[in-house]
Amino acid sequence: MLKALDRFLDGITAVVKTTMIFMTCAIFFITTITVFTRYLLNYVPSWSEEVPRYLLVWITYLGAALAVRFKEHISLDVFFKMMPLRARQVGHILLNGLIAIVAAIMVVYGVALVSQFKDDLMESIPVTNFWLYLVMPISGTLMLLFIIQDTWKAILGLGKEEAPSSSEMVPI
Repeated sequence: MLKALDRFLDGITAVVKTTMIFMTCAIFFITTITVFTRYLLNYVPSWSEEVPRYLLVWITYLGAALAVRFKEHISLDVFFKMMPLRARQVGHILLNGLIAIVAAIMVVYGVALVSQFKDDLMESIPVTNFWLYLVMPISGTLMLLFIIQDTWKAILGLGKEEAPSSSEMVPI
């Protein structure tokens, strides 16, 4: 069961990474075209500031989910290295619980934002805000999935004497 979850989340991670790469490329091309049209054609598309901004919001939220997946966010490794192994393992699980609470809040309030503002139009393009706010519950859901996977593995490893590597230290 855990291997199936690992494969599933690996697939989701690959899709998220690819999506973020395409969004980053889109920001680059839109910005390049905007600079070109502004200085050579004396014309600036009205959407050229808004679209990259919204793409950056998506990249930020998706990147936050991937940071949970790879434990790449801010952490206090120094304190956890001083703790005994069992305390580190329990602390890891407790902090995963706190991250899960934040992710659940993102899902709940993200769904509320989506439903409340889904019909409002964006400033300069005829697209609803549904697409902007949708990333918040998506990111929260991804975080929850990644935390469930990591916590499950941490619980299975509670009796083991092997300490986690530095890249697996508890994030805060």
